Amino acid sequence: MQSNSRQDAQAEHKHRGCVLVSGASAGIGAELARAFAAKGYDLVLVARSRDKLGEIAREIKVAHSVRITILPADLSVPGTPQAVCDGLREKGIDIDVLVNNAGVVCEGNFADVTLDDQLRLLQIDIVALTSLMHLLLPPMLQRRSGRILNVASTAAFMPIPRVATYAAAKAYVLSLTEALSEELRGTGVTATALCPGFTQTSMLSGSRLARWVPSMMVMSAAAVANEGCTACLAGETIRVPGIANDIAVRGVQFLPRLLVRAVGGLVTGRGA
Repeated sequence: MQSNSRQDAQAEHKHRGCVLVSGASAGIGAELARAFAAKGYDLVLVARSRDKLGEIAREIKVAHSVRITILPADLSVPGTPQAVCDGLREKGIDIDVLVNNAGVVCEGNFADVTLDDQLRLLQIDIVALTSLMHLLLPPMLQRRSGRILNVASTAAFMPIPRVATYAAAKAYVLSLTEALSEELRGTGVTATALCPGFTQTSMLSGSRLARWVPSMMVMSAAAVANEGCTACLAGETIRVPGIANDIAVRGVQFLPRLLVRAVGGLVTGRGA
């Protein structure tokens, strides 16, 4: 009887699938973990802090009774994505959904932000994201089943002064995701870019940009994550959470580049 129960549990585990969430210790990442767990997916949580990951894992286990593996890792260190995948292999874990959420922002005039900070941003927001996709996509293609969710930003649609490198990095994420979405047609695997606007997270609360943002334009991390989870599982290519954000992004795409740059300046208060 115990053997049959174990087999049933393993079959159920395989049926539900497993989601890897990077940057899962707080903000949108933690909420994405909760959203996928609520749908019955097991989780692999990746972030720097073992303690924070442990807290999130315990809370989600109580609420949803899913299997959770924590993998403390610093994605700003080259080679970390490979180490994460090696750890998954050692534990015998297949990833059905990859959620690239980890990201940082450097705020300030480009010349004033240190080169080390700029390169750290690129390592996390671009290199680690690209590496995890490249490492985890082939097994999905072999199984002809899988989902990739990359967290970009509404900043991906326009250059924004004082967060220039961040906006450029998110433009890369959006472009790469769209291209991959086309490449993956008919494979059983999809790629989705989640492009939130201002979201109530520590990143926003610690930013000077927050003072220019009307409260009605700020979404909760949970609302953003729920939209992202839904869009990912539905195989959508782009999801911009919030009606106001969606309208703004659609409008910007029809403006001349001169006006797009001006709108980017207004976002940071430079046009005020």
